[in-house]
Amino acid sequence: MTTPKIGLALGSGSARGWAHVGVIRALEDAGIKADIIAGASVGSLVGAAQASDQLDTLESWIMGLTKRDVWGLLDTAFSRGGVMRGNKLMRAIGEQIKDFNIEDLPAPFGAVAADLHTGQEIWIQEGSMLNAVRASSGLPGLFSPMLYQRRWMIDGGVVNPVPVSMCRALGADYVIAVNLNAHYGKPVRFHKPQAASTKADGEQQNEQPSEGGWASRERWIEMMDGLMDTFRSDQQNSPARLDDNPPGLFDVIAGSVNIMQDRITRSRTAGDPPNIMLSPNLSHFQLMDFHRAAEAIEVGRTTVQRAQEELEELKDWMS
Repeated sequence: MTTPKIGLALGSGSARGWAHVGVIRALEDAGIKADIIAGASVGSLVGAAQASDQLDTLESWIMGLTKRDVWGLLDTAFSRGGVMRGNKLMRAIGEQIKDFNIEDLPAPFGAVAADLHTGQEIWIQEGSMLNAVRASSGLPGLFSPMLYQRRWMIDGGVVNPVPVSMCRALGADYVIAVNLNAHYGKPVRFHKPQAASTKADGEQQNEQPSEGGWASRERWIEMMDGLMDTFRSDQQNSPARLDDNPPGLFDVIAGSVNIMQDRITRSRTAGDPPNIMLSPNLSHFQLMDFHRAAEAIEVGRTTVQRAQEELEELKDWMS
């Protein structure tokens, strides 16, 4: 008998995605290592790092990010299909983790994207790993689409936020899925398989000012804070606001995408359920809270620890 292969489906969710790192660490502590990884959006980034044996490097980098670092990685492009191009961010990621051809990775890996014009779900399983990550991460309205394989690609979360189906297609017998957009309190589910076949913000004070001087950079940071601080990623689960203030641009974009992804995930996993669904409680994380990696990672670890009974049941099915 061959050893069953474990698949890990890492969902989309912007800054919430750092929780994937904690999930992977806790699973490994429990003696469970994924053989196959599929990811959407930020899940594709963490999945690529894990599949290429570079998760330590990625974790070290994100643990050192400050809010100023995050805003400094954003390149505005209001006329290019999104508020930000995403090129500066991807260059920074490329300086941290090496690029490989997906087909040469130690573990099977795939990223999900969507064709902007046809709506087709695209599974990227070959070519540049980092290009696949960027193609999978074009959050509509926020990051510009990417021209990849002669298609304009947008965020994979639009069509398959938690790519369980891709994991199975890549050969996984058992799938552990991580849904970053679930409602608070949604329980972990176990499905029996079918018959086997930090840096502190103040540390920047000794750095040299960038072009334009600190005054302009501080104004940029203040502006971005003002735009983003009103967004609460759990607002779709909260009672309607009682004030008369209209929602801001980022409220509308991120709130709409989160609601859409949650509904799509429910529909798709109902027809093709993972063996274990992990749903970290990240409702207190905002869209661009990438500087809160330590908190998100700890939430990921805690989520796995709460699922010990389901993980033991999974181990029994594997034995």
